[in-house]
Order: sequence, then C-alpha cells, then structure tokens
Amino acid sequence: MAGTSSPVGPTKRRRVLLDASVLYIEPVRSLLLWIAALGGFDPRWTTRILDEVRRNLLASERMSSEQWQRLGAAMLAAFPDATLDQDAADAIQDQMTNDPKDRHVLAAAVAHGVELLVTNNLKHFKRTDIEPVGVRALNADQLLCELLSAAPNVMREALESQAATMRTPRQWTVAELLGALAGRGRGDALAPSFAEAASERLGIGSVAPPSRVDPNAG
Repeated sequence: MAGTSSPVGPTKRRRVLLDASVLYIEPVRSLLLWIAALGGFDPRWTTRILDEVRRNLLASERMSSEQWQRLGAAMLAAFPDATLDQDAADAIQDQMTNDPKDRHVLAAAVAHGVELLVTNNLKHFKRTDIEPVGVRALNADQLLCELLSAAPNVMREALESQAATMRTPRQWTVAELLGALAGRGRGDALAPSFAEAASERLGIGSVAPPSRVDPNAG
C-alpha cells in the first residue's frame, strides 16, 4: 500500500471519514485502503477512531499489539493527511444529536467539512441528525458500490493488489476475495451487494475463499 500512487480512472476524489466499525473489519479495511492508495478517495479518521479500532482488535484477539503497531504505522505513513484534528471535533461533540456513542464521529466530519462518513452502524446516524449538519452516511457495502460505478478500473486494480497480499494459506485470487466479501464459505457477508456488482461489472465470478488448511496448497 502506498499513498503516493497516481489516481487511476475518472473517479473524483472526495474526502471520506472512515468509522471504527469499518476499519475494524477485514478484508473490507484493506480493500478501502487500497482504493484510497490508488486515488479512489481521500480517507479521513481521528486519533479517537483509531484508538477504538486498536482496542477492539486487541480485545477480540484479531491482532496482537505488535501487529496493530505495524498496521497503524503503515496507515499513517501511507496517508499522512488523513488524521483530523481531535480537539476541533471534541469542541462541538456536545452539539451533535445522533447516538451518544458516535457523536465524536459526526463531530469530526462536521468540524472538518467532510460530507461523507462511512460506518456499519448506520442506526447511530439517522438522517434527521446528519442531514441538518450537511453530512451523508453510507455503510461500507454502499460506498464500494458507488466507487465501482464511478471508477471500475480503480476497483479492479485495488482488488488485484489486495488479493496479491493475501496468503492464508496461499495467495488468494480476486474471485476468492469477492467470495469472502459475498459471504461464501464460513465468513459473514461483509459487502454482498458490491461483490455481486463487481462480479458482473468486472467479469469475475466469486468463489469460496481458501480455508486455512487448503488441500490444493503446496
């Protein structure tokens, strides 16, 4: 992943605030970061959002402290302008009317003029709370569908780049990555609408991802 890649395709770059509920989930997190690295959008977050991601990943034992340190450092190096000023968000947090647990997220968007936030907790961002302050909310599946429509070449390259880094127990294919997002195999359906649309748009059928013990490996 590198934040210096040139934009690919006709997509218009926009700033997108990524909530902890999105950054917590793999392979959605990596796909979004690859898309951003290729110029699909400019990611934004706060130190509080990243700290929430860290706490949840460590508590669930999805990552060790050392693994998070490497990931966090890579994210900050790839996207040096992504971290929003926390104090500015804190100053207006009490003015937000959405769910108290996620007022800090909406406040960050409002304080910094970010019109789109991406969260998998849409119930915490009702239209009556976000539209008056000029913010739109999507879940990760919806954002990926919008990006696919706007810049299919970016999406293809992002999927190919991500699949090339996935080795459990062998390198994945794009079809297997789409299968994971669709919920094929044992995983949850993390972005089923996108997986279906990408399969059709890119001409890549989705299949179940490899298990950790792959009889075809080696």
